[in-house]
Amino acid sequence: MQLSTVMACLSVGAQAVFLLVVVYFALYVLLELRVLFISRRVERRRLSELSPAPAAGAENFSPPVTVLLPICNEAAVVQRLIDAACRLRYPAGALQILVLDDSSDATSELAQTTVDAHAARGIDVRLLRRPQRVDYKAGNLRHGMRQANGEFVAIFDADFVPPEDFLLQTIPCFSDPALGFLQTGIAYENRDASFLTRFQAMEMGHQQYVTIGLSEDGGMASLSGSSCVWRRACVEGLGGWNASTVTEDVDLGYRAQFGDWKYAYLPQVISLSVLPETVSAFRVQRERWGRGLIHGACKHVGQMFRQRMPLIQRLHAISTMFSSLLLAAIYLLVLLSLPLNYLLDFGRSGMPWVAGGFFVMVAIWALDNAFGAHRGARLAQAPSVVRTLWDTYRYVAMFLPMAWYYFAGGLRALGGVHGEFHRTPKGADERQASTPRINRLLFAGEVFTFIYSVLAIVLAWRQGNYFLVPLNLTVCVGFGMVLHWSWRERRGHAGA
Repeated sequence: MQLSTVMACLSVGAQAVFLLVVVYFALYVLLELRVLFISRRVERRRLSELSPAPAAGAENFSPPVTVLLPICNEAAVVQRLIDAACRLRYPAGALQILVLDDSSDATSELAQTTVDAHAARGIDVRLLRRPQRVDYKAGNLRHGMRQANGEFVAIFDADFVPPEDFLLQTIPCFSDPALGFLQTGIAYENRDASFLTRFQAMEMGHQQYVTIGLSEDGGMASLSGSSCVWRRACVEGLGGWNASTVTEDVDLGYRAQFGDWKYAYLPQVISLSVLPETVSAFRVQRERWGRGLIHGACKHVGQMFRQRMPLIQRLHAISTMFSSLLLAAIYLLVLLSLPLNYLLDFGRSGMPWVAGGFFVMVAIWALDNAFGAHRGARLAQAPSVVRTLWDTYRYVAMFLPMAWYYFAGGLRALGGVHGEFHRTPKGADERQASTPRINRLLFAGEVFTFIYSVLAIVLAWRQGNYFLVPLNLTVCVGFGMVLHWSWRERRGHAGA
């Protein structure tokens, strides 16, 4: 086969992959716009209501509840977690609190001291330790369920602080016997510590805002495993948490929705949490999330297609389940940018139209995403239009390093790495926490991608193919930020 034929085949293949990712991204953006309109409509309706109407019989509905607090080496936050759980208001004798301790450091002693102090006040709180730590958090939760006596189970991760009336606002919703689980809103007390924490708060605020619309529309949602309440019959009917994935909470939520259990989302009930403040903690956390979410989507896709649902609901289910895969695929566009500049004369192909369409959809997505992020994270607007545009651009640029983390996570999931777990250091108190080996590999990928995109810009300039330069330039901004933060972190500087 002649070299020209090989090059032509490579060119066609690269263009086909690029086009496929762009078309999927366009579909994702259109579906997200639909959900955001629904979320906005729900928000306006709630503002006009004096108070939500209680469910029939909910006033006297106070079944036994168990609060599960899974912890592992969380000395910085464990005491305030237990204190917050013991402040929860609920009828006497109907509340049990179990601290599920998998720690191997001073956390266990701190937790036991705090538990003993509250138990002396007559609160039903106990600390449980497993003989062997197997199956990570999923195994810890299964162990806790065997000791629980509640008909409903509320779960809070170590970095969460629920409001005192959390149970009084959530449990009455379960007077509906079809409701299997319930998710509440999350706010972040250190969201303004740096641009990195603000980005995380915005990104997860956007997800929460989208969930409002999905919940209202009856669409499939990907829900958090903390600050939530489960009906025990639902959990046990599904076989409990599955340790084959590191996103055991999302996995259980998918199985519940496939099992025809209803879910509810209460954004007005807000627990406080803490975001990772170092870029090393952030990148390791996001690789783990990407690995678990992509693995979970591939594991459940067959079951999703077997479910009977309207076309629009199926499209939203695909969009929700494979949003992580789409983000990983965006990294493919970055990798394709350099060979496309070498293989293709953009002036004699349809690629300028494809690239132009992609950038238009990115602009639309950036605006709707930033809107949902500000609404969901309850952020104030920037003081000027210029600052708003710059912050929005940096916000969009940060999704490109995330695309690399999810791409790496997807490759590891494809290689059979499904259960590896590394806890995420929280807040300023754990800035010096040691990082696992995967952090160094992800950092090396950041350096490679930054240099790769610089070379793509140089080649584009020499070839006169400028159509993908905006993508590579944004890659340099996003990866430049995380590399700068890594440099500051290594030098011991606070903040990002």
